[in-house]
Amino acid sequence: MKFFLSTIPLSMVCCAIAAHGQLPVPETEHLSEIQTHKQSGYNQDAKVFMDAVQQASEFGEFDPRYKTALCNLAGIYRQRHDYAEAESLYKHALAISERIYGTQHEETARLLNELGILFQEQAKYSEAQGFFLRAVTIQERAFGPEHPLTARTLNDLAGVYSTLGKYLEAEALYQRASAIWEKSETEQLNLASTLDNLAGVEQDQGKYLQAEGLFRRALAVRQRIVGLGDTDIATILNNFAALYIIQNKYTEAEPLLRRALAIWEESLGPEHPNIAAALCNLSAVWRQQGKYSEAGTALQRSLAISEKVYGPEHPAVASALNNLGLLQRTLRNYPEAESNFRHAMAIWEKTFGPEHPELANVLSNMALLRQSEGKLSEAESLFERAMAIRQRFFGTEHVAVAGILNNLAVIYSSEGKYKQADSLFDRALAIYQKNLGPDHTIIATVLSNLASYQLKTGSYRASEQNLRRALQIREKELGPDHPDLAPLLGNLAAVQHVQHKYSDAESLYKRSLAIWNKAGVTKSLDLGQTLQDLGDLYLAERKYDEAGPRFAQALAIKENSLGAQHPELAHVLTGLAAADVFRGYYVEAEPFCQRALGILERSSPPDYPALIFAAKVYVLLLSKTQRQAQAELLESKAMVYAAKMKNKSKNEIERTSH
Repeated sequence: MKFFLSTIPLSMVCCAIAAHGQLPVPETEHLSEIQTHKQSGYNQDAKVFMDAVQQASEFGEFDPRYKTALCNLAGIYRQRHDYAEAESLYKHALAISERIYGTQHEETARLLNELGILFQEQAKYSEAQGFFLRAVTIQERAFGPEHPLTARTLNDLAGVYSTLGKYLEAEALYQRASAIWEKSETEQLNLASTLDNLAGVEQDQGKYLQAEGLFRRALAVRQRIVGLGDTDIATILNNFAALYIIQNKYTEAEPLLRRALAIWEESLGPEHPNIAAALCNLSAVWRQQGKYSEAGTALQRSLAISEKVYGPEHPAVASALNNLGLLQRTLRNYPEAESNFRHAMAIWEKTFGPEHPELANVLSNMALLRQSEGKLSEAESLFERAMAIRQRFFGTEHVAVAGILNNLAVIYSSEGKYKQADSLFDRALAIYQKNLGPDHTIIATVLSNLASYQLKTGSYRASEQNLRRALQIREKELGPDHPDLAPLLGNLAAVQHVQHKYSDAESLYKRSLAIWNKAGVTKSLDLGQTLQDLGDLYLAERKYDEAGPRFAQALAIKENSLGAQHPELAHVLTGLAAADVFRGYYVEAEPFCQRALGILERSSPPDYPALIFAAKVYVLLLSKTQRQAQAELLESKAMVYAAKMKNKSKNEIERTSH
């Protein structure tokens, strides 16, 4: 049987999208033939604007109408993500504005803000910050600190601070901007955007309840004014879904993301970068639901869009690569997962430096990969580096730190460092309960992992108590049939199973399976594992007719996701063979025995317990079919495997003791 261990998902949210304040349309100094550029997202005919620039140039290099035409054309290039052309035109317009109006004029500030947004979209955050700071200084002097135009730049500057991990500075600026816009009935759309942005910063600081309230308010304000199909409604929906994802609330996230994706595809077309963000986030939901093919397709499409729009070294590309690595890890494709994580790490390190929380995310994911590969000391080092980064940014009591404490505790438990694991689980629980309350769904995750450690140490009663508390938390928040209950039920069944409480274990396994089936999660590897565990239970009870079909179902699911030669199939094949041998189905059993042994003998490092089990089942089959010589030869092999396993265990104990 296998205990489901849950890592805290610090790193799977892709591209929460910051909303910019809306730019007012200039009322003067534009040609009557030119429609002044607004940030509406609609494609415009660039040729019309190029002709307008040519026409306006006849008024002279420093005519305001020429500046306006340049700015309009720059906006078109920015919409099309031709950033080099847009930058050149905006800077030309800025030079004209500074010549006409001076360096401290409101029109100069407006162009500085446009350049800030342009550089922010390219992930050139230090340059963007410089432009925004210059703009807000001018606006505070020209309009005062409480003017809506000042609020717009405060909002945009806060977006840069948020991306750079300067959450307290971002929070203060968003609060200033929202307070300004609260006072004006005509600024409610900007208010909704800033509330959405502020919610994202509260989320980054682990203030999930505050973030949820702000997202709901932002949606209500915007929907009241523009209805349900607005592109900025989709932005709030995407960001709200991201909050649910990091809390493991995948069922709640999916409908929001589907709504956002539908709005954006209809309004912006199939290759807009917002589409990439929604697809990347949906992939996390689908991966959790066992929809691995759909998740992979979404990520490949997301990656292609982001690379086409931004180039290969943008953080949006890193987000898709990171999620692709998580998917490959789930599917046990470890070399591909490592390649994707390393690529994402290189992009984030180049963009943000070696000490940013985004880098801690991918370090944590690389640690999980090392854990899956059995390289526990490497996993431990990576988690410790990630935790050091997070503690420098957030202090020692932040929920993101608690997530890594949980993950590191799982490693310590696997290494047999039970005291250290116990201490870290306690710290993680204390932080989560302090920040999220005693009944949050993430606390159920930590309790489940703690129960796994307690099961290993023989503390069955404590393990069962923590699992029942975790189950109670999830049932209270999510209802009795939510898919997130299924792994917990499987874990509780495992505790009953190991204590030989077979009737209770069977009931729990069946309830877990019923929940997954009802939710339509029919291809998940977790579902396959539960079917396999139930098959093992039936083998222990000698209910071979019930065991065989469960192993067959588990084999179909795992083979579909992992391929026909993956080592994880060997135990299922051996279980299926054992059920057939004990039923006298010798012809049917033999190919399963041969396949299991073939897979295991090619696997590295050797899985000696699995090899011994598979050999013993085949020995029994050979004996039953009067092939004694072959049986004795294979039995000798099993004895060699047992000796090697004993020697390996002895060496590991010696290494641990030094």
